[in-house]
Amino acid sequence: MSLADSTYNSISGLMLGLGLAALPVIDGEVLFGASLGAWLVTTTRINFKAWQRIGSWLLSVGVGYLFTPVALPWVPFLTAGVTAFFCALVIIPVSIKLMQWIDSAAIGDILRQFKGRG
Repeated sequence: MSLADSTYNSISGLMLGLGLAALPVIDGEVLFGASLGAWLVTTTRINFKAWQRIGSWLLSVGVGYLFTPVALPWVPFLTAGVTAFFCALVIIPVSIKLMQWIDSAAIGDILRQFKGRG
């Protein structure tokens, strides 16, 4: 048994012991794209405190990462990283506008909008 095999087995055993062997694989390109989009979102907000910036950044990264597989079939000409960047950039402001609309609208208005009579 070579040193490389021994090292690999040791790392595998450690990861298995820590419960990390069953974690899903993280796509680095998507994570990087979502991080850049989230950074752009958080740096444009000038009145945020540090904890609000960190929370906003984490939320944008998570949303960008999670929405990338949904958006990728709609824009097959973009790479996964660019799609994650746009998801992190666009989804949060759209969600905020949607929440504001839902808060200000009555239930009847919302139902009429979904039925197509709005």
